[in-house]
Formats: sequence, C-alpha cells, structure tokens
Amino acid sequence: MKKILHLYLLLFGCMAFAQVEDYIYPLNKMETLLTRDVKIVLNEQLADKKVVFLGESEHHIGSDFLAKTAFVKYLVLEKGYTEIAFEADFFALYFDHSKNNLYPFWSRSEQCVELFQFLQEQEVTIWGFDNQLGANYTQTHFTQKLAAFIEAKAITIDDRFLELTTVYLQNRSKASKALGKNNLALLNKGITSLLSQNEVQKDILWYQFLKTLQSDVLINTTHKSSTKGIPIRDTQMASNLNFLVHHMPDKKMIVWLANAHMAKYEYEFMKGETMGAQFVAQQPNVSYHIAFSPIYMPYRKEKWIAKSHEDPENLLHYLPSTKSNYFIDSKHLIEDYPEYATMKFEGMFHLKENKTQWFRHFDALVFISEGEKITYTKN
Repeated sequence: MKKILHLYLLLFGCMAFAQVEDYIYPLNKMETLLTRDVKIVLNEQLADKKVVFLGESEHHIGSDFLAKTAFVKYLVLEKGYTEIAFEADFFALYFDHSKNNLYPFWSRSEQCVELFQFLQEQEVTIWGFDNQLGANYTQTHFTQKLAAFIEAKAITIDDRFLELTTVYLQNRSKASKALGKNNLALLNKGITSLLSQNEVQKDILWYQFLKTLQSDVLINTTHKSSTKGIPIRDTQMASNLNFLVHHMPDKKMIVWLANAHMAKYEYEFMKGETMGAQFVAQQPNVSYHIAFSPIYMPYRKEKWIAKSHEDPENLLHYLPSTKSNYFIDSKHLIEDYPEYATMKFEGMFHLKENKTQWFRHFDALVFISEGEKITYTKN
C-alpha cells in the first residue's frame, strides 16, 4: 500500500510539474528584464485593465524595486499608463505629487533613483492611497485646508476641533498621550459630526479625507496590535484607491505597494479585509496583480534554497533554476487548471502565511534570482 501511495504521489508530482512549467517564462537580466514572450502574455492580459498592481515582498528589498521599475517602464511606454499610486499619504499626494511625500525606503533608495527620473521625464503623476497621514505636507496643510473648507461651507464646529486635529497629526503614534482621553473624545466627536453633515457628504473629496483621518485616528489611538489595525487600514486604502480610479475614468494607473496588501482574496488573519480583495469587489475586472520576490538574499542560506527547489510543495520547485529570473502566469494557469486555485504551496512573497494559495492571490508571480536589500542615497 505504501508503494502504491508513493507511486501516486510521484506521478502526481510529475504531472503538476509539467502543468505549471507550461506557464513559466524566463526573464532577462535586470537591465532588459521583460522578454518578448512575457510582453505577449501581458499584452493579452492587460487589454481591458486600467489598473496594474505591482507588489513587493518587503519594503526593504531593493531588487523588487528594480524589477518593478522595469515593469513601470513597459506599462508607461508601451501600454499608456499615466498615473502611479503609492502606498503613501492619500491627502499629501493629492495636492503635492512629489516623491518627498513617500516613505524614505522609496524616495531615498538608490534602487528607485531611476524610477523617479523616469516618472518625471514621462510626466507620470504620483498619487497616494494610504490612510497613514504621516507626510510633512499633511502636518503643515491638513488643518489649514480643512479650516478653509469649513469656513466656505459655513459649518459650525467646536472651537477646539481644529487645534486638536493639528495636535493629533503632529503626534500620531503618541496621540493618546499628547491629547489625553477627553480631548481625544472631542476630536473623534468632531470628525463624526462633520461626516454626518450634508455639506460634507456632498463634497466627496473632503468626505474621503475625513474618513481617512477617522481611520488613522482609530488605528493610532485604539489598536495596540498592528494585526488588529490591518483591516481598518486596508479598508480605507481600498476606498481611497477606488476614489482615485473612479474619479479618473480615462486614466490608466499603476499601483505600487506591498504584496500582502494587494492579494486578490481575503485572509483569515486580516478578517477578510485585504485591500486587494476589497478593491476587486468595488471595481471588478479592472485590475491585474503582479507579486514580486527575490530568491537569494544575504539572510537566506543556499542549502535552504536548494532544499526548497527539491520540495514539490514549494513554489521554487517549479522553476527551471533558482539562478535565473522568471515570470509565472498564474491567471492562465488557474483558468486552464482550476484545481491550482486552491492548492497551497510554500512561497516567499511575504504574506502572513508562507504556505497559501499563491496562484489564486496574484495574477502573476515574478521571481528575481539575485536579491538585494535597499541602499540609501547620500543626499
């Protein structure tokens, strides 16, 4: 009986390998990453897609940034994408489309220098969709612009509300201590009151800004666990991105973020609230999701990679080699072989669970053999 089971597993493993192998495409070296065959796949898949998500395994992986930059160039130059939205301050980047409003691991990394030069040369507009209102621009301008809006609409608010908003934005992670219980309650009451007023609800932009502020306050003053805050953040990020896409109907947008946020299906640890899943629900059939990951990194032992390459339950097993770059067409794979949508494999795309339904979560998987951590520019 054991011999029969072993033979079955061997035969199934060989069949699975042959099936997955048909949807794996070699990529070039980083300098000319996208091959003709990969572009043929993308040209077909992107024919009706106005949004392309480009994920990264972690925010400190410079090789992910370099690979994503190659895809950005293709999308802009060959597919007509003119906007790029980052996992960054929604308010700041709505008014000030500057890389200075992005997190330093992008704005000051050497691996993103070429990206920002290209975006500037091609006049690609930078947006943000994150509910984390941490940019200096927001600290300086949010309350000022909100006050002008309130005055223009003749809205009555508590005299201290604007002052408390400023204190909050300047102390976000320490806001509970900086404001105190009573002032925090007053701040939340003021936001709720504004959101309930007709003049605010009719102004879809300021309604969106205030919902973003409300969610940011909720995370920073209520949820000590980052895991508990994830559903709140992802819900608002999906809403903000949906807002941008909806109000630019004639534009095609690239979305730059972490793999974990853009997964197309829910995760139990996120209580069904992944940004990608919610965006797909709000904007069905308009997006294509590409996840990126390095293979070799300074903290990964070669023996572990070699062992993973031999393991049929690991995604690396299906790559012809771990020494080259590859593109897996997940979308076509599960269309032709639906059973792969529910199969779980070990992977390194940095979700909460390393063993999950990778082919279902992302339309394409990109493996970069020679991984590297980010390095920062000196100025």
